[in-house]
Amino acid sequence: MNTPHNSLSGVLRRWRVTPPANPNFRHAVWHRVNARVRESWPVYLRSHATAWSLAAVVMLGGAAYSGSALAQARARADREAMVVTYLVDLDPRVQAALKP
Repeated sequence: MNTPHNSLSGVLRRWRVTPPANPNFRHAVWHRVNARVRESWPVYLRSHATAWSLAAVVMLGGAAYSGSALAQARARADREAMVVTYLVDLDPRVQAALKP
């Protein structure tokens, strides 16, 4: 399949890239950097509104889900404590098995 004369490593060793020299490259880069620095906060928010809105929705959804799960766990624990207290108050013999 691969002949020693046409191997990939040999082709890669001989391959050279010579890009053309651009005397204005550094000036163009600093021009683009300075254009971004002058961008104000409202302009930044307008240009990135979709991403920030998505991040806010995800964070609010996560907070709502975790708050709901925490409230359900707390209600379940309170309900179990009331059941134990009720059973202990109802029958003193249960006090040995159930301790509030």
